[in-house]
Amino acid sequence: MKRQAVLILGCFLFAIILPSNPLIEQSSAENVTVCCDSVEADLYLLGSDSASILSPFEDLLVETPTSASFETALTSSEQIEKWTLSPAWSGLVPESVWSLELNYEVSDAGGAQLNLSAIVTIGGSTFTGYLDAGSSFVPSGVGTLTIDIPVESVTVSGTSEVSLTLNARTIVFSVPSSGASIEFLWGSEAEDSKVSANLPLLDLTLDEPVVEGDLVYFGLRIESAFGMEALVFSDSITLSVNGILLDGDPTEVSEGDAILVIWTWDGAAGGVETVDVSMEYVLQPGVKLTGLTIFEIETFDSNGGSGGYYPLNEPLRSSGRGSPLTVSIDLELESEDNGIRLSRSTTLEIGGEMAFWMRWGMDHMGDESIPLSRVLGNFQAGAVSDDERGSRVIESIEVNQFESYMESYYITYFQLGLGIESDELLGDLSESDTFAITLDLMGEERVTNAPLTLRIDSLTPISSGSDYTLLRSFIKSQASPLWSSYDITVSGSTSLMTSFSVIELDATDLLEVDYLRFPWGEMVTIRGDGLTQSDDFSITTKPTSSPLHGPLSLTIIVVVILMGGLLLAFKIVRQKNRYPLLLETLLIPMVFLMVFFAYPPLFVLFSSTGVSFVWLITAMVSPKLTNISPENPTKAPNIVTSFPTINCPQCGVANPVTSNERPIRLECTGCERIIKIVA
Repeated sequence: MKRQAVLILGCFLFAIILPSNPLIEQSSAENVTVCCDSVEADLYLLGSDSASILSPFEDLLVETPTSASFETALTSSEQIEKWTLSPAWSGLVPESVWSLELNYEVSDAGGAQLNLSAIVTIGGSTFTGYLDAGSSFVPSGVGTLTIDIPVESVTVSGTSEVSLTLNARTIVFSVPSSGASIEFLWGSEAEDSKVSANLPLLDLTLDEPVVEGDLVYFGLRIESAFGMEALVFSDSITLSVNGILLDGDPTEVSEGDAILVIWTWDGAAGGVETVDVSMEYVLQPGVKLTGLTIFEIETFDSNGGSGGYYPLNEPLRSSGRGSPLTVSIDLELESEDNGIRLSRSTTLEIGGEMAFWMRWGMDHMGDESIPLSRVLGNFQAGAVSDDERGSRVIESIEVNQFESYMESYYITYFQLGLGIESDELLGDLSESDTFAITLDLMGEERVTNAPLTLRIDSLTPISSGSDYTLLRSFIKSQASPLWSSYDITVSGSTSLMTSFSVIELDATDLLEVDYLRFPWGEMVTIRGDGLTQSDDFSITTKPTSSPLHGPLSLTIIVVVILMGGLLLAFKIVRQKNRYPLLLETLLIPMVFLMVFFAYPPLFVLFSSTGVSFVWLITAMVSPKLTNISPENPTKAPNIVTSFPTINCPQCGVANPVTSNERPIRLECTGCERIIKIVA
């Protein structure tokens, strides 16, 4: 017995001395659960076609409410609805009063007398609350009912049922008219019926820090029955070290049912030190969960690193904030022997969490040692070796394998991986003569959240004169957006004899369009900034090689029409006042502005023809240059004095008589009247 006592005492002393022993090179720490035994929060009543649930996330509220209505008096008990928190989270439900707030609307009646009950079920225990007698009469219109349910302390497991059931025992209308009814509403932003409860909802754990040289990675583990919703729909998640908030985007990793959020700290002093680590998780407005613990860490001098935390498991593509995306599209329309063809180069610049996920996935192509999502798990290793796989650096062989495999895998990768409909963005590449996919790491080969670009080049034949969709909204709508927002720029050009013909948008408030036409080709620029997954748009055109639409041929036709009309008009006004016609030549730049701003060819041709017609009419009605009046006499032309003259009886202009022949007819040089001289 003495020997056993000495052994126990020695082990106890060793356990006390061990943490402070200077010979230990690795600092000691362990995971610490910092929150929460139970949480006071609002559980919103949500309804759907499949189930009615309880949830603490107001982001799940929709625009249109779910409702249950009664149009006749009710004299026997009837269930209105049952909402379930499934699955429950294990822990202890403390003794408290749950409060139900339910929206209602009474129509075509002076009011209604209600007898309602609300039953909370936790495991095998049930607790019932009733509508207070003082609130049992509700007047016509909208309002909110409150029912308090006393709940006793009870233990709940992950398999226990936690539910709320609302029953109507009796409903009697006061002064009803035809169509009298009462409607109970929930599940929308305006009708946010809820129950205020106190129960376990999640566990928050600060994981043992991971040290890499002079960098320290602190992880917050979120465990709940809500899965990704606990990350996506939380108002904010922050972590502080020694009271200083860590900025920068953390890395998120899914580990079973838990979500691990990792921050990088580069403020270590070096060597062994003790740090205070605190976290803050805002579940919903007004519900802030906090926790604090102390870790002892040891850091070392480092000459760099991988550029950030490198998770062993596949990182999440989105924490709910989404990643930035910039899309640039270059289009070239050219003619070929049997029609026209469209050359398209689409560049996606991807940053944030999506860039990190893509880089991490390329570094794990063909990895069978860890579970991968369907998108990454389908990549074949090819020539990638085990030494190159998981190296935290993307080697050229991995880039080549990615580009090669994407030629046949791009539809799945875009749709399931990037949340992008490839056909809407790139067109149907199966109809292309050629296409190629190129990856650019933009100078950063490490697995980090540095941006990268993905370029897709294609050459597609197009039928001349047929409708063609250049671009359509391509982001798939998801509850957890993969993209925070995206910017898009489309630049298009044509050859001398090809034309887009028309650019049509069905959402002009989202995109800006510049469409210009030059003799050497057309230029189109389409821009959109800050677009989201809910924005819907479509850009269509009608490419053609018709000479009537070709920039060069259209310009030549317009020039011929205008020059022909102008020359003919000036010929008509050879001996008339030309000032009205000269003034109307200002219409020439207006016609060419129509050509420049890519007005429809038929409109441009009709306009140029109309201008020429106006010139001809003006030329025909222009006054003579020699018309005179007593107030403004016209100076007579110079007369050769060696000939006799005769004054015109009409206009008075002196006309020379150059012949002695009689009779003789002369044309007046002023008014062109024929003068006959007989003697």
